[in-house]
Amino acid sequence: MAYSERLQGNLAKPDVRHRPLLRAAIPVIYTLFYPGFIDIFHYSVGDAGSAVSLSGGVTAALMLILMFSVPLTGFVFAVRGVASSHCPLFETRARRMAYAVVAAPTMYCMVGVIQILVSSPIPDQVTWGALWCLGLLWLWATPEEARQLAKAPAHPLPWLRVAHGISALIVLIYIAFHLTNHLFALSGQDAHATVMEMGRKVYRSPIGEPILVAAMLFQTISGLILAWRWSSHRLDFYKTFQVASGFFLSIYILGHMNSVFVLARLYFGIPTGWDFATGAPNGLIHDWWSARLIPHYALAVFLVIGHLFSGLRVVMLAHGGQQPFANRIWWLGTAGGALLSTVIMLAMCGLRL
Repeated sequence: MAYSERLQGNLAKPDVRHRPLLRAAIPVIYTLFYPGFIDIFHYSVGDAGSAVSLSGGVTAALMLILMFSVPLTGFVFAVRGVASSHCPLFETRARRMAYAVVAAPTMYCMVGVIQILVSSPIPDQVTWGALWCLGLLWLWATPEEARQLAKAPAHPLPWLRVAHGISALIVLIYIAFHLTNHLFALSGQDAHATVMEMGRKVYRSPIGEPILVAAMLFQTISGLILAWRWSSHRLDFYKTFQVASGFFLSIYILGHMNSVFVLARLYFGIPTGWDFATGAPNGLIHDWWSARLIPHYALAVFLVIGHLFSGLRVVMLAHGGQQPFANRIWWLGTAGGALLSTVIMLAMCGLRL
């Protein structure tokens, strides 16, 4: 009888041991399908000039929803975490993989740009799958002895948080102009170009551009450090959003600067105006490569606004603000960010007033 009970216990252990791994792998495995959603979207709408059937439009709308569901899945798992594995290191790795899934849309764009720069013959989808399989391997390879770890999570550095916020003020000026400039596209490409040229006299000047680039790089590096350290903690909804959006934006800034300075200016030698941003002549919707820019741009606008209001919420609470009021301000700000993102994306996809 004792042998039978012991045998049943041993058979049950593998299931219990691997259950957290299977749960943590769900958002990673789902991310593997992300390029497929984009490809089906393109096949549904067809090339520029082709008529879109009713079934094609419905399929494209569904694929668009699925594209955005990937980072949403990562966020949900980052908030909820995985089932208890009695392994602090595994819990942290699973949480960090979930945060990485949130950044999947901008990471896929970065993969595509790097593939072009190195003239890789490997399809983007294959490279993408290989990278996330390495992520699964990283989870699976969590040392068994780490299950007994009692290592205290690293606390974010106060001075770095302050410096990150101060440098954000410089970036905020540029972001405010940049987003406003995109709204002018609702009046036409010429209106956008006129406003852009006015701004470029400042942010592309011999003094303005180095300052902006330095601030962007500092935001990226400090943001990744803060996100990495915060990710060792299980956080509430609002703080998880702040960390997830910060991680997304750090990757986005790196990828965007690489696209502008390296791909466009050095590799192709082309201007980085409206045509470059919207994938002319085919456009974001009908171009196979540029279709990935839709969630990439849309989430960047939404998350940069949400990240700013997340920081404002922290400042309000630190200075004695009431939490319900601070939360309402956050919800209003993020809702405004969602609306602004929608309007800008409509303009980038061809809407004109």
